[in-house]
Amino acid sequence: MDDREFGRFLKIDVKVLEVWVEQGWLLPQTRDGARDFCEADVARAQLILDLTRDMGVNDAGVDLIMDLIDQIHGLRATLREMLAAMKEQDAEVKRRILGKLDELSEMRGL
Repeated sequence: MDDREFGRFLKIDVKVLEVWVEQGWLLPQTRDGARDFCEADVARAQLILDLTRDMGVNDAGVDLIMDLIDQIHGLRATLREMLAAMKEQDAEVKRRILGKLDELSEMRGL
């Protein structure tokens, strides 16, 4: 979806879209010199609209929230990779890892 389609779909001005891209809140792909927005961009834009229009969050708040969301997604990807690597280990290694995780959970009171 190009800039114009994206703006129409979300009912936002192209100037607003430009600011969001400049801020790094949206990271569209570039194809043949034009931006191409995907479903993830639409979801992020809808969140930005909810934050700014419905919740009154200012630009600094949106910047912080989007950064935290990106960190959470990165951590989830890392956890998936760790779990995949753990599944490839033999039974003894898995047992030791799970035992250590149980110990840590008990120490934190979880």
